[in-house]
Amino acid sequence: MIHFLRRSSLAVFCAALAAAPVSAADVNSGDYLPAPAGTNLLVFYSQYATRDEYVSSSGQNFSNDTGLDSYVNILRYVHYFDIGGFTVAPQVLIPAGTLYNGRFEGTAFDAAAGVADPILATTVWVVNNKATQTYIGIMPYLFLPVGQYSAGQVLNLGENRWKLDLQVGWYQGLTNAVALQLTGDVVWYGDNTQGGNGTQTLSQDPTYQLQAWLSYAFAPTWSAAVGYSQFWGGTEYLAGMPTGNATDRSQVRLELSKFVTPTFQVLGLIQRDVAASGGFPEAFRGTVRLLQVF
Repeated sequence: MIHFLRRSSLAVFCAALAAAPVSAADVNSGDYLPAPAGTNLLVFYSQYATRDEYVSSSGQNFSNDTGLDSYVNILRYVHYFDIGGFTVAPQVLIPAGTLYNGRFEGTAFDAAAGVADPILATTVWVVNNKATQTYIGIMPYLFLPVGQYSAGQVLNLGENRWKLDLQVGWYQGLTNAVALQLTGDVVWYGDNTQGGNGTQTLSQDPTYQLQAWLSYAFAPTWSAAVGYSQFWGGTEYLAGMPTGNATDRSQVRLELSKFVTPTFQVLGLIQRDVAASGGFPEAFRGTVRLLQVF
């Protein structure tokens, strides 16, 4: 279990955290509502998260001088066009930031800063029915292993492995002001051959996620939403042995957005894990998103 591991093996605990702040699988409440062909979006996310305990996959809780903070910015570009009767939105995401205040039972970790793994993605709407307000899209995300990574270091922004996330989303307008959005993900992980002490192989089982958003446009330029996310799976192994890490967690979310002008939106989001095992639960995550349509 976790309390028998040496400092070199503690690197494994934080390997999953390095990408958690920039997880492309997380969606906002209107992400599966397509824009007209020819539309471009430039999106900027600024995100802070804090964690003050570690819970192993067996349920052991470690909260004495334990935690991790992160501050991450993401720049995202999206372009919409029609092809063969389908609306398609290719996009690229560039995350960068810092992981700091990392510690486990009094053992402090060096901070990490830099660019995380860039992400290439494309949404294809297989259902795009404006009359019934029904939209269904399929979106693969490919994480490129070129972000900041130092073998043997506990905290890294990059994961030093390929990662593929396949997401399916359904957006359904219930009234002119109320909408429901549901998404499901499965994530496959390549091996990190420089895990642990820098010479060990870190592998991980697939991760699964379900997200639900209920949004309400309570004024012409304002919208609020409540959300829930459930993660499971993702058991990690270092040199073939379980590390105690996984991705089991339940999370609640609140979102508020406003179009300041017809083409510029400001969105605020707060999140908190309400149950978790196999990692560092997020005590708080706050995000500000700026979106420019052109």
